[in-house]
Amino acid sequence: MPHTEPATAEGELVDHLRRDATWRGERPGWAHNSVAALLLAHGRLFTPAPWPDGGTPPGEPGKCYVEAASWAWASEGELAYVEGFAWDIAWPVEHAWCAGPDGNARDLTWPRPGGAYLGLPVRAEDARRIMCESGPLLHGNGFASDLAVKWCREGVPAELLVDVGRPVPAVD
Repeated sequence: MPHTEPATAEGELVDHLRRDATWRGERPGWAHNSVAALLLAHGRLFTPAPWPDGGTPPGEPGKCYVEAASWAWASEGELAYVEGFAWDIAWPVEHAWCAGPDGNARDLTWPRPGGAYLGLPVRAEDARRIMCESGPLLHGNGFASDLAVKWCREGVPAELLVDVGRPVPAVD
């Protein structure tokens, strides 16, 4: 299959999340009606990039949450843990990666970068603490995690977020 160019994939990813949030309708009294709406409000876009040394990413495929949290925590503040969706060959996939101040996605588990990345950048030490207590922040076996439901209802604590990546463009 041909590789989707990042600009096209990024637009597709944002459009996918907007459709999902619209389809779910309003939830009176909730900050966000869905994980998609939460990501559109607080998530950031990250630039797909090859692994920094040009080699194969060091993480174990299928272990993105643990690998990204471990690498971000070990970076001593250089990297944020990011959880959200990445655009694989033709569709969005629940995924986790790291990001630094350059706004590039540092994908530890995919041998080829995804076409686009949109996720919630969280301080590494907070991500590690939360994940040790309850697992991934947003995703859980194809459903929203309990924490994601809480954040959809009450809002995401601003002190957990890191200012990296690019804001999601507003709807025209």
